[in-house]
Amino acid sequence: MPPREHSPNTPRATDDVLTASAASEATAPATSGETVTVACKLPHGLELRTFTMEEVSEPVMGGGFRSVKMARQDETTFVIKGNAFPQNMAPEHPIIGGFGLTPGVPKGFWDKWLEQNASSALVRSGLIFAHAKPGHAEGEARERTELRSGLERIDPKNPPRVGMQVTQADV
Repeated sequence: MPPREHSPNTPRATDDVLTASAASEATAPATSGETVTVACKLPHGLELRTFTMEEVSEPVMGGGFRSVKMARQDETTFVIKGNAFPQNMAPEHPIIGGFGLTPGVPKGFWDKWLEQNASSALVRSGLIFAHAKPGHAEGEARERTELRSGLERIDPKNPPRVGMQVTQADV
């Protein structure tokens, strides 16, 4: 079999290393400035990304160009922890009311992400939220204990009935 050539759409091993190291730097909790504690009820958590709209020129069939808006991902990403953890091990982060808590998220980043994702079902149903004070995030997480994401573990002693509705906030 001939060696595989690299195309622009095929990632290289070095690209993965650069992406992983850049992501780990970007996900470190902020040490200065205003921060929030984000609560997430999804087991796997989320990687939050923000985007900036830019005007770019796009070629038009028949010649010429037209101006269109395109979303460009910002450099900063932030990994929000979920409520899952390995079996027979303690969680590495606080989990309250089924919400994984991630402290130290920059407030400006959170506000921009929230503005760009205000219509998301995750935000509207309350599966992800944030507070400036960790105690307030913990309190709201306790209040929302009964909220269901549909991704909870199944209790083998009390399995759900077929066709059972998941209770969650109005979406």
